[in-house]
Amino acid sequence: MSPAPIHTRPVEEPSHDRAVGSLQGAVAAAALVGTPAPLAQSFAAAATTPAFQGSTEGTGAEPLAHLVRATLRHGSAPPGAAPEQAVWARALRSLVLTGAAPTDEPVLEHTTNDDPLGASWRALTRTPQPVDGPSRGTFACAHLVDTVWAAYHSHGDLAAMYTGALAGARWGASALPLQAVRRLSEHTDPHALTVAALVALNGSHPDRWPQLPIRERAEQRLPPFVVPHPLDPQVLLGNLDFLRSRPEEVDAAVSLCRTHPEDAPHLAGPDWVRVWLHDTPGRNPNLHFTLDEAASAVAALRAEGKRVLLHCWAGASRTPAVAARYAAATLGAPPLEAMAALIPAVGGHLDNSTLSQAVAELSGLDLPNPLTSLFPLGLPPRRLELRTSHISG
Repeated sequence: MSPAPIHTRPVEEPSHDRAVGSLQGAVAAAALVGTPAPLAQSFAAAATTPAFQGSTEGTGAEPLAHLVRATLRHGSAPPGAAPEQAVWARALRSLVLTGAAPTDEPVLEHTTNDDPLGASWRALTRTPQPVDGPSRGTFACAHLVDTVWAAYHSHGDLAAMYTGALAGARWGASALPLQAVRRLSEHTDPHALTVAALVALNGSHPDRWPQLPIRERAEQRLPPFVVPHPLDPQVLLGNLDFLRSRPEEVDAAVSLCRTHPEDAPHLAGPDWVRVWLHDTPGRNPNLHFTLDEAASAVAALRAEGKRVLLHCWAGASRTPAVAARYAAATLGAPPLEAMAALIPAVGGHLDNSTLSQAVAELSGLDLPNPLTSLFPLGLPPRRLELRTSHISG
């Protein structure tokens, strides 16, 4: 009996994060362990070709791409796939839908040593999961990186890529180390993998993201907005419309909202870091890690001498949160004071207080009520164009 189809879900649905993670994870794993570029490029080409075709026969990079896409699209391996591929596909589907692998897959436990299907399964299920401790810089989702390295050290490049697909499906694109994503973007646009994953998962929808830029209609646009970071004027804090309209003013960007290649065609891949981060409480399964990685990406780009735009859709919620983490982790600023300065600096708000709480927790601080702790006299007014409603992108 065929599995039930995966229905279209809102973009904040965790299965979207995990589906994108399954494709991006394989290439990010290759970047992480230093896989020869042609192997990663062959996977990316097979994963992003518009025509859904290709064979899953064998265990190379291209068969892996076809197997992942077939699983996302149909819920199973293609007809005629080997038993190991069918079981591996079932595990991948379970991970994408639920974030959990099947409890037991004997077929994958007993493959030959040179089979990356079994090697990836064993790496995923046997590698210990770190204890989550954001204030200590440890994150449960670091399991993704640990499993990739375990597979690589025991079975090599292909096993690492297969493991990256499984672990990416377990933890999501939001758990990928952004330095690895920057390296993969030297030869592959991460957005192309996002499109391939979500089209396979939900079908093609040319009238919506990720196939179309967000909020392009005139009534959805905001005035371009930017202010310098109070502690580092070479970091600009702004909105998506600033990125779209003032490309000449920055060398690099860290984007905290949904974007499209048309938003910044002037930026080279490694200079445009795109972060999977939602502005809705409870919709970021790896929130502390994602905030910390975004701030580290800003620091890395600044260390390269670049003028960096840090932005989300409005520049009022995610942007000051990551800017505060950057101030605390890289510039040594007290985190609560940084947040209290940065939110008014961008005319921002605390509609999603989980962001401020997570920034505080990364520094070992509790912030049960951000509004009264950061603004005992009341939150300063938000920017005029944001006063009618809280909209996110």
